[in-house]
Amino acid sequence: MKNNIRQFCFPATVPEAVRLLARHRAKAVIVAGGTRHTRMLAPTVETIVDISDLPLRFIKSDRKWLRLGALCTIAELEKSPILAEWAGGVISQAAGMGSNALARSMGTLGGNVVRAHPYNHLPPVCLALEAVAVYTDGVRERALPFADILQPALMRELGHRYLLTEVRVPAVTKDWSGATQRLALTSSQWESYVHCVATVDLQGASVRRATLAVAAPLSKAARLPKAEAFLAGRPATEETARAAATAAAAELEALTGVAPGKAYSREVAGVLLRRTLLEAFAR
Repeated sequence: MKNNIRQFCFPATVPEAVRLLARHRAKAVIVAGGTRHTRMLAPTVETIVDISDLPLRFIKSDRKWLRLGALCTIAELEKSPILAEWAGGVISQAAGMGSNALARSMGTLGGNVVRAHPYNHLPPVCLALEAVAVYTDGVRERALPFADILQPALMRELGHRYLLTEVRVPAVTKDWSGATQRLALTSSQWESYVHCVATVDLQGASVRRATLAVAAPLSKAARLPKAEAFLAGRPATEETARAAATAAAAELEALTGVAPGKAYSREVAGVLLRRTLLEAFAR
């Protein structure tokens, strides 16, 4: 299947990488960590565009943003001292979930986001932290709310017409309290039944605002705005967490169309959301 490859390209700049993609279109594929392409590569691919040397591997923050370069490995996110202190360490926690140490040391933030399979563990945490995705066509840089790049029309263009360069998380989220949990057959398994992320902005013993994101039962990670609205202004107690989890499970049921095959995942989601909220309340 891989015998059709005719050339490997190693662009030195982001514009050069995008030009290569535009020139070869469907016959080209981007490689950074390469964990996905080792298992599946379309027989039409003739050109490999290796972007691993581009200057997109950074984790830094300023007064406005936490900036995560698209070429950061999952392991770097997991072990970063900056991320360990951000929103209760929820990004590091999510990065350490699923797969094995070798896959996490090779796979990148960009790869996990751009191929936003429902089981990937970084899109829900990006949604919960209200991140912004930054991408370029080689000439102009654009920034969109993270939820917008999960739309199929744009997702099909990322890695072909556009190149994701970084994910930015608003600096205000640094002091939020966050937690994440997932259920899978094993702790290292990529596929999961449910993956939940909860963040709360606490004001004393009350929830000023909250975000809840769920992945796996849906075709793509999604927020649960009705359950989030329910939490606003309520005390950070177990009773609140239970009631919010019930509301979230009902909202998820509507999103999955009451599909019988998703019944177990919906039930688990309610349990995990209650646990993540309680964990977030306690941090």
